[in-house]
Amino acid sequence: MSSRRKATVAAGITVMTSLGGCLDRLLDRSTGTDSGTVVQQREIVITYDDAVAARNDATTARDEGVTAFNEASYAAAIELIERALSDYRTANGGFTEAADLARDLSEDDATALCETAITETALQIDATEAALSAARAADEGADAETINGHIETFRTNRDEAAALTVEDTDAVASALGLEP
Repeated sequence: MSSRRKATVAAGITVMTSLGGCLDRLLDRSTGTDSGTVVQQREIVITYDDAVAARNDATTARDEGVTAFNEASYAAAIELIERALSDYRTANGGFTEAADLARDLSEDDATALCETAITETALQIDATEAALSAARAADEGADAETINGHIETFRTNRDEAAALTVEDTDAVASALGLEP
């Protein structure tokens, strides 16, 4: 096995061990046990955490796309914004799944946090679709009024999303009564 492959395998094992250690610390505060409910609660936390990661990746890609757009690199902007849109949709799906799982357990506080994240990412999707429309319009040589209309829609939806707070994973764990 090559040294690069060994390093990659070692890094993967380290990450999995660390994740396992973090998850082992998520215990039911009331009993200190790992009941079936706690296993389901952990699934909510993991699903939510994956969604947060996808959302963060989406925001980074979209910001890079907007920068490319501002530099008149429309093809690059389109590619980056398309990736952002895909990641926002993945995040929204993850938050929806986490909310459904929390709802199934009658975990109202965790459900509320997930629903806020669903609303926020739906607005980010709308904003990103508008940014993509602006980049495509610019790439196709559309008039300034058309491009600016898409940009204004992007800004409006982005600002509405910014008014909402997507809580971190620890807040969801805490709402579920788990110790992070």
